[in-house]
Formats: sequence, structure tokens, C-alpha cells
Amino acid sequence: MRFPLIAAWLALACSVGAAHAEPRVVMISIDGLRPEVYRDPAELGLRAPNLVALRKEGASAERMIPVFPSVTYPAHTSLVTGTRPAEHGIVNNFVRGQEWYLNASDIRSPTLWQAAHAAGKTTAIVTWPATYGALVDFLVPENLSLSVPDVRKLIRDGSTPGLFDELENKCGKVQIPSFEALDAGEKLDAVTTCFAAEVLRQHKPDLLLVHYLDADHRQHFAGVDSPEAKHAFERIDGFVGELRKAAKDAGVGEQTVFVIVGDHGFVPLHSSVNVNALLLATGFAKLEAGKIVPSPDLRVSALGGSGAIYLREGADPALAGRLESALRVEIDRRYRDLVTLLPRAELEAMGAFPGAALGLASAEGYMLIAIDVPAPVLPSGALKGMHGYLPTVPGMATGFIAAGPGIRRGVELPMVRQIDVAPTVAALMGLRLEQAVGLPIPGVFESKGQWSGIGGGEHRD
Repeated sequence: MRFPLIAAWLALACSVGAAHAEPRVVMISIDGLRPEVYRDPAELGLRAPNLVALRKEGASAERMIPVFPSVTYPAHTSLVTGTRPAEHGIVNNFVRGQEWYLNASDIRSPTLWQAAHAAGKTTAIVTWPATYGALVDFLVPENLSLSVPDVRKLIRDGSTPGLFDELENKCGKVQIPSFEALDAGEKLDAVTTCFAAEVLRQHKPDLLLVHYLDADHRQHFAGVDSPEAKHAFERIDGFVGELRKAAKDAGVGEQTVFVIVGDHGFVPLHSSVNVNALLLATGFAKLEAGKIVPSPDLRVSALGGSGAIYLREGADPALAGRLESALRVEIDRRYRDLVTLLPRAELEAMGAFPGAALGLASAEGYMLIAIDVPAPVLPSGALKGMHGYLPTVPGMATGFIAAGPGIRRGVELPMVRQIDVAPTVAALMGLRLEQAVGLPIPGVFESKGQWSGIGGGEHRD
């Protein structure tokens, strides 16, 4: 009688093993992650034992090169699609004004969660940019709306029906302030951790995406090396430890690869360059009652270390050439080494600012703004740290760690690209990621012959 029982047990074990032949993945984004946080935290005066442990247990990068513009929402969408902003469609943090890109329907490239869903895997998102309406099994979307009275309701309404209440019953009543509050990132990160840990314990998803925000918030407003920023990194390191423990509690720790990523680095900030003053100096704006009024044919978008100028609908296309010529002369005359002009062809090559007549990039320490004050440069005010700069700026390098089954141990890669993260995760999980332009990173995997795939992240035995 024992033999049929043993055979049945072996059959069950084999079926479970077959269902999870590829590892599960928990991908954690730390907004504003700089590589030195996990490479040499003591040098920064902080402790990051969980990130250091993952680095030692797995493969890590000395630096990860971000997409351009190096800002949160374009970068996070590149992390899950393997495409650049012009291709995936999340070209800015904001659709317009201060209205964030919230909806997954705005993403034009296939995502990791779509590829996983198509392969029959369970998927979860707890706080990730542009995920309202994402086709996942367990969804708690990100909402960083400014000046709104009830952030909790906005997130609850966008979550998988019943999930928010289930998680809140475990974690306690959620209180999240509107994102302009200095402690908004700190409070949201705490909620994210408890929710994500419960999703891991209760539902054991094959793919979980998590985004932490407070380190970015603190570096902007307190400074890159401020005590507040260091404290934020230490708290987030502790949150990473909680998620690692949750995976072990769920019995899937040995099956799980933890992938730690950043969206951009950070540099100290001291001054602002007013793009509208550039337009005024070149005749593409005028003064009215002491205020700069740009030409009605132009629209300026400023994103910290970068920006773009667009022609409005109906404008003379020849205006773009005249604008570029005039700005080139003025920048060379007064802004050399402070502002770089990026012709449209260069933007297209980087997959940035689609449809812009031209782009602009500022030097480290300066940010681009567009205000009506007739001053070419101004103090940076409350902002003490910034990103958005060209990927070639050293301070824009961000971080990458992968640790778990199938990953090489204790290896440090000199450089990886942000667009290669999604194809690497897809290859690890045996998924096809259609349209990705990034490539899997062979140096991450234990066996270079075991994991392969170009673009689509095909898995081969």
C-alpha cells in the first residue's frame, strides 16, 4: 500500500516542480538609488545590510545607465518593457501640468506582467508607476497626485476588488498624505511594504513589482547626502528585508529571485536656468507687464536636468529650424557648459521627447525651469537634489542587483543598461517579451547556455 502513496507523492512533487521550473521574481525599485548605497554604504555613513547581502549573494552592477529623460515614470516603464520612452509612450512624469501618467493603457509596449499573464503565471503589483487598470491578479496601483483630499480612496478604487480591504485588515487603516507632503513617501513606503509582504505570504505570485519612493523625496528636498536621505535608504533596506522574510514565510524563498533596481541617480542642485529667458533673448518670447510670454507657437516642457520645446499644432514647421539656430547662438554665447542643445535627430536616437522640435540638457548642479520671471538664472529654492540629466552624466547612474536561483553569486558587472532589465527578467522566467529592444544580460546567469533570448526573452533548456 505504501508504493501507490509514494508514487502519488512523487507525481505531485514533480507537478509542482514543473509548474515552477522557472524562479519567481520580486522586482523592487528604489527611487533615486545610487550604486554606492549597496556597493559601499559605510562610505556614505549608512547601513544597508539587506542590499549588501543581496549584492554578495548575487550579481550586481557598478552602475546602471538610465534612459533619457532620467526621471521616474519613463524609467519605470522602460524597466518593465525593455523599450525607450518614445517607444513605450510614457515620455514624461506628467501627461499635462501636474497630472501624472496613471494608466497602464498609456503604455504602448508589452510589459512583463502581460508576458507573465500570457504564460499562465500569477502576477502582482503593489505601488508601481502607470498601473491603473493593469491586467494582473493582485493590483494596488501607485497614485502620487498632488493636492488631493483622499489618496487612500484613489488607490483603493484602482485596486483589485476586495484586495485593498483584505490587506488593510492585516496592516491597519491606511493613512497616506498627498504627495507634496514631506512625509508622503515615508508613509506610502510603509504601506507598500506591509501590503506587498501580505501578498507574498497569502498569494505567492510568480511576479511581484514594488516601488519605494522616499529616498527620492528626501534627496530632492533635503539633499543627496543629507541625514534624511540616508535614513530613507536605511528604512527601505529594512523594508527589503521584510519582503525577503515574507517570501521565506510563504515557503517560496528558495524559489525567488530578488531583483533590485533604480530609476535614476541624483546630483546636488544649486541653481536653475530659465528656458523662457532663453526664448526672450532669442526673440521667441516677449515681455508683457514685466513678465515673459513665450511665442504662442511654442510649448516648453522642463524636467529637472532636461527639457524640450515643442511646436504647437498649426505652427509653421520652418519655425523649428529658426529656433534651433537662434538658441544655438545664444547658448554658445552665454550658456556654454551650462546648457546643451539636443537636435531632434539626437532625441530620436535616444528615444526621448517624441515630437519635440529640440531638446535641452543642463549641467550638473543646474536644473531647467520655465517661468515668467525675466531672469536667466535663479537659485534652486527648496530643491537641493535633482535628476533628469543625460545618461552620460556620472551622477545619473543607478543600481541593479539580482540574487536567487539561477543567478551567479558574488559577481560585479561594470555596467548594465536599464532597457536590459525587462529582457533579463523575461529570460529568467521563461517569458517572451515582444518588441523589447533591450537584451538579456548573460553575465547575470549561472549558466550562459541555460538562459538565452534576444528581445523576446526566450527560455531554452
